[in-house]
Amino acid sequence: MGIFKKKHQPKVLKSEKISYSDLYFTLRLSRGDMSIKPLFIVASVELGNSTTKAILTATDLENGRTYILTKAVRMTRDALSRDAVFCHTISLVDLSEDSIATLVKETLLECTHSAGLTIDDVHFVVRSTGVTACFDTINEVAGVIKALAKGCLLAGVPPRKMVSPMGIENVIPELRPFSRLDRSYFDGAVTGNVPPGGESIVGNEMEGELVTAGLKEAAKWLKVDYRNPVVSLDFGTTLAGRITDASTPYARVIGSFCGLAGAIPDALISKVVAVNFPSVLDLALKSVPRTRLKKKDKERYVAEIRNQLWIGRVRSGATRVGGVPVNVDAADRNKVVLIGVDAGQNLSNLPAIADIGARLVKEIGIRALLPVIDELAACVTTDLVRIAKDEDLLFEHTKIGITGRAGITGKKPDLIVKQLSDLFGRRMDAEIIFADDALARGAAVLGRCMHQFGTMKNPIGGVQGHGCLFGQRVKLQRK
Repeated sequence: MGIFKKKHQPKVLKSEKISYSDLYFTLRLSRGDMSIKPLFIVASVELGNSTTKAILTATDLENGRTYILTKAVRMTRDALSRDAVFCHTISLVDLSEDSIATLVKETLLECTHSAGLTIDDVHFVVRSTGVTACFDTINEVAGVIKALAKGCLLAGVPPRKMVSPMGIENVIPELRPFSRLDRSYFDGAVTGNVPPGGESIVGNEMEGELVTAGLKEAAKWLKVDYRNPVVSLDFGTTLAGRITDASTPYARVIGSFCGLAGAIPDALISKVVAVNFPSVLDLALKSVPRTRLKKKDKERYVAEIRNQLWIGRVRSGATRVGGVPVNVDAADRNKVVLIGVDAGQNLSNLPAIADIGARLVKEIGIRALLPVIDELAACVTTDLVRIAKDEDLLFEHTKIGITGRAGITGKKPDLIVKQLSDLFGRRMDAEIIFADDALARGAAVLGRCMHQFGTMKNPIGGVQGHGCLFGQRVKLQRK
């Protein structure tokens, strides 16, 4: 039972699409200047375990705000392959380089077409993946990134739009006035964070970096100073995220998350939907009669599912958590605390969770699934934050950011804010943000960092309560 009687008001940013033409004229008319087009168009292409997305963003380089133009979403199971298979998703969808490339090409072209743009109009493309389930080592993730690149090339993206420009002369002329590549260079830091020691600690390392950056951009819309130190959590099918400190000019990654997220509720519904490789996204409830779920029943089922989970600090000897490869030695070398979620030992308890879901539907009804899923998500989130707190990874002003379908949908934000407020003994409404499409927003931010398109009057990087750190970065790079 919560200790705060007043209802919580979670800060949630839901992406609203705006057409390129509407955005262009709105911004130009508001400034009275029709001659400059400081819009940086970035495509984020993500191969996930459940869905594959292409999301087009436009960033106003004068104020640093990122707008969602459009998105195309397809089920990754559509790329099921029988030949030349080299990887698979958490739900065992076999994928080949060609099947990934074809899905990426079609998704990216669908996205640009629906925005009324062409591939030539896109300034930069960022590729990422959470599909790491079959890999024995982190380095093998490069194969998926290569397949993603092949799909982008098939869609007509030139290689130069997928790598950092080498100098100011490589930035397109209309955007060149907003770049500082003549004074600084991209050294791998994204929103004031440097990667841990130049080596990957988890298989989906890039996802953690992008969602952290995306949550920082999203926070600008919510009027929250979500700069370092932060905790970022991405509850996609798999779990990703980071914990940062408050060092300057670059903050250090002191914690990292890995393992299962949406795959847990996916398992819970797997025996009650008639779909191969099922996801909670397949759960259609519109025509299903409402079911009343008593609080004691909800708590009982949530407790049953939690008993099938392992949540804790990943120790030496582990090579994967929830199907995701991890490098605990690298984490120890870089003084990064690795926190994970698994179902038993490397997915072993997912079938038991599926049985619990089938029994729940039989005893109470299919509509009882979502309340249980929402409560479970809040409990898992609270467990992760509690571990970070117990490991002394949180500072006085650490903000918490959450993204991903298994963390922001339904009643999850309300329940998470309530439970974390109880954990910290204070109202956390203004200290936690929830944002849709944080990874795509992070892709736009990464593109800006690579081009040195910083906004000094409205910085995303740096430390809460302080100004832009560009001057400190320049001094560091000149040493």
